[in-house]
Amino acid sequence: MVDVVGLGGSVMDQLVNVNKVPRGNGGTRANEIIQQGGGNTSSAIAAAARLGAKAGMLTKIGDDSIGDFIIKDYIYNGVDTSRIIREPGAISTFVVAVSEVESGTRFFIGRHGSGSRMTPEEVDYDYIAGAKILHIDHGSPASMAAAKFAKEKGITVSIDAGIFSQDRVDVIPYVDVYIASEFFYNGFFKDNLDDLEGNCRKLRDMGPEVVWVTKGDQGCVGIVDGKFIKVPAFNVEVVDTVGAGDVFHGAYVAAMLEGLPHPECARYACAVSAIKCMYVGGRTGIPNREILRRFLEDGTILREELDARLEYYRKDFLAK
Repeated sequence: MVDVVGLGGSVMDQLVNVNKVPRGNGGTRANEIIQQGGGNTSSAIAAAARLGAKAGMLTKIGDDSIGDFIIKDYIYNGVDTSRIIREPGAISTFVVAVSEVESGTRFFIGRHGSGSRMTPEEVDYDYIAGAKILHIDHGSPASMAAAKFAKEKGITVSIDAGIFSQDRVDVIPYVDVYIASEFFYNGFFKDNLDDLEGNCRKLRDMGPEVVWVTKGDQGCVGIVDGKFIKVPAFNVEVVDTVGAGDVFHGAYVAAMLEGLPHPECARYACAVSAIKCMYVGGRTGIPNREILRRFLEDGTILREELDARLEYYRKDFLAK
């Protein structure tokens, strides 16, 4: 069994990093072009596994070559894939993620898979029952059913509310640790954006024990034990922000499993997200526990393993 179960979509990312995105009929040289697994919950679970958590994924993908790649990358990152559903004849989701060094921005071009979404009937509730944490990224019927089940069983539920949608609002009463991005925050509180503390308290009053709002290079703010807390981001040389939020959630989950208090979980997560941003892709720069420990201790980044992981992804892409 595993300690944390993720439930969400899985994709293959083709990552392109350039100094400046060309305009019109222009062209440019890529700093990196690599492929790896992607997706909000899926990369969070990969991060949790890299940080030492026993982590597994509930997801539904096609039985095509993209699906094969997704499975392979889960295994490379230490994620249990035994409960992943492969849908016969379905094509898995593929995303091109382009990041620009000059502006620090990125954009995504995706092709949705042809398969069906996981249904509540397809959720492996026994798998969830053996875990300590369920991590989701939306309130789809399957995620809602899983969250309700986990809540009834006393299993902690965390969510990556990456964008604003009604299903992410509806699931709030069944979530213990509600972590919203600026995009969700701006959509939900569009008529009163300035009252960060008051709005975090409103989210907390809807059911969660802990609420955070992530703010990119400004860190995060939240309500823990009734107190409004600010946790600053770490200053690093940013190469690519793709997956920064995803690994934040995975690191937060890993820290909870270690028994750290929530403010320290947020600091832990900010540090992991910062290190990730020094490498292209959502999974290349995920630190292990020793790399993270050293960074938190004195700011040193032990690069040997991270550089080796980048080389792995480079070779894996060229071998295709």
